[in-house]
Amino acid sequence: MPRLDGEATARILEWARKRDITTSLDTAWDASGRWLQTLQPCLPHLDYFMPSLEEAQELSGIADPEAILRYFRERGCATVILKMGDSGCMARSASGVHLVPAIPSLSVDATGAGDSFAAGFLRGLLEGWDFLSCLRLGNAAGALSVRSIGATSGIGSFAEALTLMQYYKTSK
Repeated sequence: MPRLDGEATARILEWARKRDITTSLDTAWDASGRWLQTLQPCLPHLDYFMPSLEEAQELSGIADPEAILRYFRERGCATVILKMGDSGCMARSASGVHLVPAIPSLSVDATGAGDSFAAGFLRGLLEGWDFLSCLRLGNAAGALSVRSIGATSGIGSFAEALTLMQYYKTSK
C-alpha cells in the first residue's frame, strides 16, 4: 500500500500512541528494496516491532540478532521481537533480552507462520499476560500454522495453542 507507507503510517502510529493505544508493526518482505526508507519514520512510534530475522537483517544491514535488537531499540522501538522460525524468537524490551525456543512442529509449509506468531503474541497482550507468556503463545501459534500447505489452513484455535504452549512449558 504505497500511499500508506512511511510518513502516512508514522502519523497514524503517532496519533495512536498519543492516545495510549498500543502500536505494533509486523513487516513483510520489501520487493521494492526501499526497506528502512519506508519504515524509519514509524520506528519511534512502535510499542512492538516484529520483523523476521531475515527482514531485520535487510532493514538494518546487520547479521547478529542481538545487534539487530539494539539497532531498532536505538531508533525508538520500545520492544523489538525477531521471529526466527525453528529457532523461536528473540526479543529486547526495557527489561532486557529474551530468547524463547521454538516449539517443535512437523513443518509442511511455513507460509504465514510469522503472521500467526504476531497474532498469538498480540492475543496474549489482549489477555493481559506477561511478556514471556505472550512470546510463548506466539511460538505456539506459529508452530500450529506450519502443519499444512497454505498461509491459513494450519492455523489452530486459541485452545490448541494454549494446550501446545502449556505442554512444552511443563515438559522442559
